[in-house]
Amino acid sequence: MSTQFEHPGMELAIMSRWYVVSRAIHTIARLGIADHMSLSPIPCEQIAKNSETVPTLLRRLLCFLSDYGVFERHGDAFALTPLSLPLQSDAPNSLRDVLCMVDEDWWQSFGCMDKMLKSGRPGYEERHGAPFFEHLGKHPEKQANFDRGMAKLSDYDDTAIADSVDISRFKTIADIGGGRGGLTRALAKKNHDVTITLFDTPQVINPLDPAQFPKNVQFLSGNFFETLPQADAYIYKGVLHDFNDADMRKILSNCARQMPASATLLIAEQVMPDSSSPHPNKTMDMVMMVLLGGRQRTLSEWQSVVEPLGFVFITALPTPSLFRVMEFKRKP
Repeated sequence: MSTQFEHPGMELAIMSRWYVVSRAIHTIARLGIADHMSLSPIPCEQIAKNSETVPTLLRRLLCFLSDYGVFERHGDAFALTPLSLPLQSDAPNSLRDVLCMVDEDWWQSFGCMDKMLKSGRPGYEERHGAPFFEHLGKHPEKQANFDRGMAKLSDYDDTAIADSVDISRFKTIADIGGGRGGLTRALAKKNHDVTITLFDTPQVINPLDPAQFPKNVQFLSGNFFETLPQADAYIYKGVLHDFNDADMRKILSNCARQMPASATLLIAEQVMPDSSSPHPNKTMDMVMMVLLGGRQRTLSEWQSVVEPLGFVFITALPTPSLFRVMEFKRKP
């Protein structure tokens, strides 16, 4: 006799409710619940009192997530597990700011995927009436929340890239669209003899304090659709996936026009695998599609877009993170 869980549609039904798990984890992060917990069991009543939440509801939420290994249940007490330690604000590899970055604007944007598929506009624009970064710029609190999350998310990636790419062969390198300089700082600390130019818009560059950077860092503002500094190498980290193919071609065509003939192009991105199995970089492709109208790409897709712009593919370096660094040279 078959059970309900053997019904052909049950697996799909379960998948369709994964949003409940995701939202539950984000709620724990947003309310800072894990900051009132430890690896030793603490009574739910005490956790609720310290977090100013309703005990009966919190208990149900903690029980639910315990079944997924997020917490460990001991009667009416709960403890953190290795899986939930990063939910604490002061954990060495805390993800709390990263999870809090995913605010209501993001959730609502994914609710507009149906409209997006009909109109071709990103779900974020469908819901909020403006492109992602333009909307953020009008709401300082949301911008600050996003910046905190991205800074935390980038810490590990920047170090992983700096440790994996040998830039000592260059005298100068430009970090294009480098934001607040996480990768620039990581590269500069590891390569004291290389001059690194952090290039981004005036709104990003002007507030930065040069005293907070190594002495081999320079700062320059501009629009990477139009101008670029002169350098031996150009690195675009997590920039190009923000754009569709047409806009990305404009960015790299400008790079091809302005870079010296002997210069190197480095593209650091979360390259999608060719396999048909689930992968974090494929999930990120959906995020980019909904929020920005951008996309992740496989290695062959990167080559097919970049090479016709006047570049030759050299290699793709793995890193300990989800990023790979693709190296291109100008065609002779």
